[in-house]
Amino acid sequence: MKYFIILILLFSACTAKEIEVENPSVSYSLDTVIINSKNEILDLWGFLSFSDLDIEKKSIFSYNSFNHSLDQIDLEKLEFINRIAFEKEGPNGTGEIFVGFNVLKDDRFFIKSYLESAIFDNNGSLIQKVDWRNSIDANGEKYGEYPRRQIIVDSEDLIVFGLSYDYENIEVNLDVLSVRENKVDRLDLNSKKSYGDLSIKSAESGNIVDPSIEFIHQNNKIFVSYEFSNEIVYYDYKAKALRFVDYNPKLTPKSVKPPNISVGSMEQIIKETKNFYEQVKYYRPVWDIESKQYFRLSTKSIYSEENKENSKAPYSETQEIKVLNKALFQ
Repeated sequence: MKYFIILILLFSACTAKEIEVENPSVSYSLDTVIINSKNEILDLWGFLSFSDLDIEKKSIFSYNSFNHSLDQIDLEKLEFINRIAFEKEGPNGTGEIFVGFNVLKDDRFFIKSYLESAIFDNNGSLIQKVDWRNSIDANGEKYGEYPRRQIIVDSEDLIVFGLSYDYENIEVNLDVLSVRENKVDRLDLNSKKSYGDLSIKSAESGNIVDPSIEFIHQNNKIFVSYEFSNEIVYYDYKAKALRFVDYNPKLTPKSVKPPNISVGSMEQIIKETKNFYEQVKYYRPVWDIESKQYFRLSTKSIYSEENKENSKAPYSETQEIKVLNKALFQ
């Protein structure tokens, strides 16, 4: 299979201008460091996928599944400096299944677990629970749900954003919880074209095989972007404004074509997924602090006929990479 890296996108919140360059010169450096663990066992599962930098970006905290703790690594001294232990159950319990965390100001941590989330101090003690289920929605009714993914904004009015998946209607929504007011507002992402129309139900299990969604917090904005669509939605929580970013790429389609089936076997779903990757796959926008712009990468895959017809997996060996550049800026 061949991979073509097709698009790097830069954009701003306002008006945009487009630039496209084929085969730009790209350089990067890779550094390897050795961390002094001080005889502690560090957990590198998932390549530190459960990790976060402190506010000053001088150390990194990483979840240790061996003992349900957070390990702190000093990025200047390159050594282990602290371990914060948490309990799974009891009055200071985080919950059994740990799914992520964020480092907050004043030595606090937002711990996300399955069906639970809360704020803890650096002694592992509970400060405040984030109670999605008992919060009140815009209709004055109990919210009663728990978002699949969450992002906290550590402001005076503590706000938690939740990406809620509605598998019955095959759509996603952005929910905003004011912890102080115990109220939830739902923001309509209008996700049918970029999410619902590109999802397929498994005839065997009934599960939805859906495009992945990037859900990130950057520059006082909450971003939602889709795997098979160039659409980007962001919420500026200071301005309390939801924005939809749209543009017309010349080198790739704006979106893959909808699948030929809405329900299918796994073999059919894999075939449709490969067809998606042959058209375009988009990645999350990334903020460049030097140029003050966002970059976005996308790929286009080309399979050999043998791999395309016989392989039961949507990925195979990479043979070639081609880079093009596209920019949108104010």
